[in-house]
Amino acid sequence: MRKSKYKLITILTVLVLILVACAPAATPTEAPPTEVPEPVEEPPSGPPDLTGETIKLYHFGDLSGPYAAITSPLIHGAEDAVQAINDAGGIYGAMIELEFADDAGNIDEAVAAYDRFTSENENALLMISYGSGEAEALAPRFAEDKIVNLTAGLSAKAFYGEGSGYSFGLGPIYPDQLGYTMEFLVENWDTYKPADAGDEIKLAHLSWPTAFGQGSLTDQSRAYLEDLGVEIVAEETYDVSPTADTTTAILNAQTAGANVIWTNTLAFGPAAILNDLNALGLRDQFVVAGDNWAMDLATYAFLADPAFGVGLIAPFPYLWWTDAENPGVQYAQELFEANQREPGEHNVGYLLLVSAVDIAQKAITHAIDTVGYENLTGEAVHDALIEISPIEALDGVSRIDYSGTNRSPHTAQIRMIQGGPDAFNVLQDWSDMPDLRPSE
Repeated sequence: MRKSKYKLITILTVLVLILVACAPAATPTEAPPTEVPEPVEEPPSGPPDLTGETIKLYHFGDLSGPYAAITSPLIHGAEDAVQAINDAGGIYGAMIELEFADDAGNIDEAVAAYDRFTSENENALLMISYGSGEAEALAPRFAEDKIVNLTAGLSAKAFYGEGSGYSFGLGPIYPDQLGYTMEFLVENWDTYKPADAGDEIKLAHLSWPTAFGQGSLTDQSRAYLEDLGVEIVAEETYDVSPTADTTTAILNAQTAGANVIWTNTLAFGPAAILNDLNALGLRDQFVVAGDNWAMDLATYAFLADPAFGVGLIAPFPYLWWTDAENPGVQYAQELFEANQREPGEHNVGYLLLVSAVDIAQKAITHAIDTVGYENLTGEAVHDALIEISPIEALDGVSRIDYSGTNRSPHTAQIRMIQGGPDAFNVLQDWSDMPDLRPSE
């Protein structure tokens, strides 16, 4: 009986094992399908290819009026610099097109040129202007239309007046230049004063009756001179003409007790004073100083004798052709020779405009890098000029800083003519200038 029982248990156990073995396997829980992310398109690496595109720039100035001989080297400097950039591939392959308009030194003509340019191009980026009058008249328009103006018209009103902000100077404003030079003379008066001069500087302002000619005299510069102890004893004007007679202005300055003459003129402007001082036998009674444009090869074209230029003092916010160890000066010299420019154009205008085009190229390139070519506007170029400051333009030919609210550089040298043409020797190296912008 017991054996039968064990046999039954064994049989039941085997049956259970067979049933378990034959039962369907448990279906595992299926994992949710893995989502495959769509491929992300990588941004293109490297610079954009703008081959076939054109970047148009504009400039206007006097080629048929009183400043024609002075403006010509500026224009040729800009043209040669732009052509060199295009020959080297442009800006990422885009060619720069430069269009000029002659305004004959007339403000109305300058405004008309601006209107024509902007009507033809709704997205004008940048213009270059050459005169203070034009810069002042158009400063609010540039700001309203958000078009950058790089200008050689170094007017405090153009850069810092009401409604401005898009005009950028290629040199320091004239009140800063006057204050900087007088500060240097005050500190070194014993070295440079005329033999019969007293201990105090008595200043005569002899200049043209134009926005440029009067640009150095502002409330801020007058107050600064007063703080320096410099007294303005005479303010005289004379004609904007190569044949201008400054005799009366000089004699009035002498009568007023002046021992320093400042002239905010260029080329035939300072030459007229130096010629007449020598003709009157009064040259040794005055230190003669002028704005940055006064110390230039263009002045020699109007001097009765090259020796009359000796002793002229001026602020100098850039290098000169004789600073031949500088790569930027070397580059400008190569352009000058390659384009067979006349010797009379080997002046500050040509050199400075090669530098100005370098500034424009840097700003436009930075703007493209920042917002893209399709979004390139005057506002983007404006922002770029501020963002890339300070700028060593043309390898340090000029030192520019548009950061913050600066719209003009505030550093320069003091130089004196101490020999024949081109002997523009440094008396004081690069240093900070007073900031005499208009009060807000």
